[in-house]
Amino acid sequence: MSADLEHSSGPAGQSVANDYDSFAEAYAAETESNLINGYYTRPAILDLAGDVAGRRILDVGCGAGPLLAALRDRGAIVTGIEPSAKMLDLTRQRLGDDTALHQGGLGGDPLPFPDAAFDDAIACLVLFGKRSRTSHTLCP
Repeated sequence: MSADLEHSSGPAGQSVANDYDSFAEAYAAETESNLINGYYTRPAILDLAGDVAGRRILDVGCGAGPLLAALRDRGAIVTGIEPSAKMLDLTRQRLGDDTALHQGGLGGDPLPFPDAAFDDAIACLVLFGKRSRTSHTLCP
């Protein structure tokens, strides 16, 4: 899997905008350590994941990447997919250019990965919607 940021495109190859692009930095700052995400949901997900050393983990709707960072710090081989280009920019700033990050909608189309590419997948408080063809991440 390439570490290159892949862009989804709309008609005539135009880049598709995402609602989170307009407030990605503010959203990431607010949810980074708030009570629900920082002290309940993210620690609970990490506890449920258990020993992730050497496991290939996909974070669906990775947001700005704090869960990806925590999983990588625990030895996981991480990949993130997120519809918002701005959120992925924040993830790349956090994790560096060598992390596999993909921009893609999460609204019903198959994800761009081969079968058995991952040992585990996490979709932490991600709302999927077929109508809008996008997702809304509540837990970055």
